[in-house]
Amino acid sequence: MKPYKNLSSKNLPLLLLITRLTTVLAILTIMLSIAGFFSQFFMQLGFGISQWVAIAVAILPSALTVLFCSGIVAAIIAFEESYRKKSEAYIASLN
Repeated sequence: MKPYKNLSSKNLPLLLLITRLTTVLAILTIMLSIAGFFSQFFMQLGFGISQWVAIAVAILPSALTVLFCSGIVAAIIAFEESYRKKSEAYIASLN
């Protein structure tokens, strides 16, 4: 699983790598949060339920925010790469 596999950048490869890593981490934490929600139905009453539900409730909004922000950064990277290619084509047409 490689998020944004069709996206490439000549000028911003480190930012693209960070975006991909944060996307994977956000997806993993969302899956952990969903597992926390569903595990409350299979566990007996006690400390385990309140702990999993608290973790799930605390993690889900922040993971969704990180996923949304990494999507915005990926869009900025795609825009920059498109602009770079158009600029190179324009400069080549001048010569």
